[in-house]
Amino acid sequence: MKKFYILDGSGFLFRAYHAFPYMTNVDWFNVNVAYGFMRMMVKLFLDKPDYLVIARDAPSKTLRHEMDDTYKANRPEADPDLKRQIPYTQEIVAQLHIPSIQIPWFEADDIIATLARTYKQEENMQVIVVSSDKDLKQLIDDNVIVKDAMKNIDTTKKSFIQEYGFEPKYMLDYLTLIGDSSDNIPWVPGIGPKRAQTLIQKYNTIEKIYQYLDEMPQDLSSKLQECRQIADHAKSLVTLYDIPALQEQSIENYLLDCSATVYEKILINDHQFHSMKKALKELKNKRELPQQESLFG
Repeated sequence: MKKFYILDGSGFLFRAYHAFPYMTNVDWFNVNVAYGFMRMMVKLFLDKPDYLVIARDAPSKTLRHEMDDTYKANRPEADPDLKRQIPYTQEIVAQLHIPSIQIPWFEADDIIATLARTYKQEENMQVIVVSSDKDLKQLIDDNVIVKDAMKNIDTTKKSFIQEYGFEPKYMLDYLTLIGDSSDNIPWVPGIGPKRAQTLIQKYNTIEKIYQYLDEMPQDLSSKLQECRQIADHAKSLVTLYDIPALQEQSIENYLLDCSATVYEKILINDHQFHSMKKALKELKNKRELPQQESLFG
């Protein structure tokens, strides 16, 4: 089965910044983001993806800001040192010919969703969404898994249902009820994760919940009725939107040409990431050297 890795680029940048210590290059600039980002990428390459793309957030406001001007308004400004390293990291990604996409007006999550929904339909294809973002779990199905690379946890359709008690496609409705404080998305007051989980297990969607208010205790039905506009607005914000321009792209645009020899030249010789030598040697052994067959078949 072929593997198509779709990465949450912003998530990788933040993970690299916080997970790797301060380190300087020959010009005495901190490069921990670029180093950490590429270190995590090389680790993913060991799984031999056939196709791969990094989805990146647009630097300007998106369609969700048009829906709600308070969207993500509570987020602090990114650390200047992190912001300074982003173009440098993108430069290395381009030098290594790693496919990367950024589309004005859309977020990385929309790019990821569009690609996952489009290419999971390819014959003999497994899509692996690499992110710790719970919003993206709504994409999981028989041919799509979500991988938290830092925790080394793969969430499949089976493991998702075991955890939540409903199918992944209803994660959208679950998130609608509980909101998302990190993105400043409102929640239905008085409904926490446990009650939301129970409601989605029984009714699946927000629309169905509102069809059966008369079955619920008076306090709950009244609360939901009062908050209908909040729920509808929250759902519009957590929905992952398809990008038509991406749906027509050939999957060959995301073919991963991963040469450990080229990576050694660029990462070690050009950028002085000398401590990556061992990882790149492992990558070369895994991807480029012929694998010896077992004597026992």
